Amino acid sequence: MTSPLVYSSRARWCASRSLLGYVFRRSIANERQAEAWYLITISSVVVAAIVMQFMAWSFWHEEIQNSPLISMWYWGIQLGVAGLVFIGGFLGYCPRVRASLTESSLSVSQGRRSVELDLSTLTDCRIVSALQYYRKWDCRVEGYMAHIPEDVLLVLGERQSIAIGIDPDAHARLLVEMNRLAEINAV
Repeated sequence: MTSPLVYSSRARWCASRSLLGYVFRRSIANERQAEAWYLITISSVVVAAIVMQFMAWSFWHEEIQNSPLISMWYWGIQLGVAGLVFIGGFLGYCPRVRASLTESSLSVSQGRRSVELDLSTLTDCRIVSALQYYRKWDCRVEGYMAHIPEDVLLVLGERQSIAIGIDPDAHARLLVEMNRLAEINAV
């Protein structure tokens, strides 16, 4: 048995995968809708924090300037709020995607999610543009992507279909190898 061909993408920073984003992804089933709610919420939190800072300064600027203790509390609270917003709302990453192709199966994993497809059950494999994927296929297949790629490799099977987003060169090589292995298995 030969060793598997492995293609992978790098993990990347992704603000929507922060603690706040995690809360929305767990409570809302649609990933795009959860990301939209995350964007609305984090924008509102940042604007509210800025408005509160200006309001506190306008009401108590004399006390802040005249008292070192109040000044220390004022700046400490600002740094604390900024730190909480940063850690809770912007610190997150998207795990890497790993696709492993053997003579009989394709295994794809991302973080805790993984799937294994038997090559004999595949009905179609093709590369589509990212725009076509998001318009037509996003809701129909399970996506494994660390970023929005230029194109997406669709792997359609009898029982399960997936979309792989690594990079265009890896998609082309994977498609060629999958077609070659499908021809060998068909004989």
